[in-house]
Amino acid sequence: ESTICEGGSGTLSAVASAGIINWYDVSVGGTSLKTGTSFTTPALTNTTTYYVDATSNGCTTAARTPVSLTVQITPIPTGNTMQEFCDIENTTIANLMATGTDVLWHHSNSGGTALSATELLVSNTTYYASQTINGCESISRLAVNVLVHKTVVPLAPTEIAPLEVCDSMTDGDDTNGLAQFNLKDKETTLLNGSNASDFNVSYYTDAARSMPIPTAPEVFENTVPNQQTIYVRIENVMNATCYTDVSFEVLVNELPTIQPSIVFKNCDEDGVPDGFTDFNLNEANAIITNGNSNGLNITYHPSIVDANQKMATINPVPYNNQTSSLIYARVENVNTGCYRVSTINLEVSTTSFSAGFIYELETCDDDADIDGLHTFDLTDASTPFINEFPTGQNLSVHYYRNLEEAQLESNEILNTTNYINETPFSQTVYVRVESDDNGGCFGIGPHLLLTVHPRPEFEVDQSEPFCLSDGPVTLNTFNPNGLYTYNWKDANGIAIHGNTSAIIDTEGVYTVVATSAENCESFPVVFEVKASGISDIDETDVTVLDFSDNNTITIDASNIGIGDYEFALDDAFGVFQDAPVFNNVSAGMHTIYVRDKNGCGTKDVSAFVMGFPKFFTPNGDGYNDTWNVKGISNEFSQNSIVSIYDRYGKLIKQLAAGNSGWNGTFNGQQLTTDDYWFVCNLVDDTGKTRILRGHFSLIR
Repeated sequence: ESTICEGGSGTLSAVASAGIINWYDVSVGGTSLKTGTSFTTPALTNTTTYYVDATSNGCTTAARTPVSLTVQITPIPTGNTMQEFCDIENTTIANLMATGTDVLWHHSNSGGTALSATELLVSNTTYYASQTINGCESISRLAVNVLVHKTVVPLAPTEIAPLEVCDSMTDGDDTNGLAQFNLKDKETTLLNGSNASDFNVSYYTDAARSMPIPTAPEVFENTVPNQQTIYVRIENVMNATCYTDVSFEVLVNELPTIQPSIVFKNCDEDGVPDGFTDFNLNEANAIITNGNSNGLNITYHPSIVDANQKMATINPVPYNNQTSSLIYARVENVNTGCYRVSTINLEVSTTSFSAGFIYELETCDDDADIDGLHTFDLTDASTPFINEFPTGQNLSVHYYRNLEEAQLESNEILNTTNYINETPFSQTVYVRVESDDNGGCFGIGPHLLLTVHPRPEFEVDQSEPFCLSDGPVTLNTFNPNGLYTYNWKDANGIAIHGNTSAIIDTEGVYTVVATSAENCESFPVVFEVKASGISDIDETDVTVLDFSDNNTITIDASNIGIGDYEFALDDAFGVFQDAPVFNNVSAGMHTIYVRDKNGCGTKDVSAFVMGFPKFFTPNGDGYNDTWNVKGISNEFSQNSIVSIYDRYGKLIKQLAAGNSGWNGTFNGQQLTTDDYWFVCNLVDDTGKTRILRGHFSLIR
């Protein structure tokens, strides 16, 4: 006997001592199914017995031998035929439940490949389970219908904005942080795109979701002041075990802190004393908000209904109380939209400064520029202005450029401690004195005068050069812009006598400052007085380079006087030069003229340049008839001798240096045209000798 699985086939075997084996499905009769030692059965669903006999030489065994094939029938696994899950669980084939051995799941009730345990379940799908016992899988399969219920994809707390309302009088107190909320206003956000009809939304006050809110969600009042966390459970209507838990905040925004009503005053300074004037309503903002208007938007309206509805907004600048003296301010938080309304009563003040009252701040134009502009501390005038009114009031002083700005309190001068006047030398500033308690105006008008006294201006002139030989020099001021007193000082800062002029007898740097009647001082005027004088040059300051192709005279100007000098040669009225050098000077005696450029005088000194003529023509015409060395000064004695030789070295003539010269004769006879040589022995007063040599031509 053998065993096979239901629906399978088996192979049976038989052995005979002789003959052919025959296979039958009945014990007697019937038709042979197959012959041979083995037989493969068809697919069997039940245990079946087959029979065999053997035939040999026409003889068959008397009885057939039964051979049984046992078929194992594996039952289907057991389990719920309807199984439900939540999509938030991400359920797979492995989550399906069936009781059996080696259970496998399939998409169909027969055949096919077993499903992977990680395959996600699909709602409204039938899955089929089989089991395998002793290697035999059940032919029939358990059908399981699956439902996967949807849940809402939860938002992170940071993705859910708070549900905000403004504090209100619903509970009789609009400052306690308690207010009424419609929690259902958040449901669309909480469902995160899911269909509202598929879910039930429940609200709780605790994280365990054990304490449902005590009222309908549309009229929930927070139980924790200002801010409270609301816990939410969103359940699938088909299966309450499929739910999402989220939470969000409810926030009660406080209302702006304001004065519920104020009296706002202004001065009646529009020229018509009728109790009506223009107001700058923006100036009431600080009063309404107690000085803290940051983050608030303030608008003005003709009625409280308009203020609540934010309609019929009034232009705050200018607003004339002739339209209405009762208006309403809506003070709204720009971030939350929460607001309060303040009642504004506009009143026109009749107080004012005394007629013609002017307070003056004055200064000198003592900065770097003479432009009539200066820095003022306007607050220096504030106390005198406040003192014009009765004491015991909380008053402040404000400054403006014109009446309109003072009336409307616009473009106020804010840099009061460092204000530079905008009109040179004199400017009128409008003053507004008002109450810091209610904005009441006590006085307004052109009551502050800013005066910038001009800085003295003048010039200084030195009327004549300062020559040492001429005595003191007078320095004069001229072209002043007003009547001034003058203070002169020398380089050491020591005052010297003088007013509009000063007498100076010493060169140096002098400073003079003028002072006006307003005690304003000029810029210091600095004047340098340079002394000068006639030169004290003498022969020792002169150097002569002579007996050369370029005779020069050079003056050493470093020690010839304190003046500024110029020089001329041989002509006291000729062309003077700055350079103390003369070139290509002819032989002979010359006069050097040294003149002071400042007019302090001229000094002359003689200079001798020695040399000799290159030729002479003794023909009796009165020109170049004799020859001798020229430029011999008086320092040389009469012992100085000139000796003349012909080309052969024969002494022709010997004569004293500096006399009338040689006439071209020898022993009374005229010599012919030729070249001649000379030796000049110069002996000075000290006996020192200088020898000069050269040659010249005699031309007939």
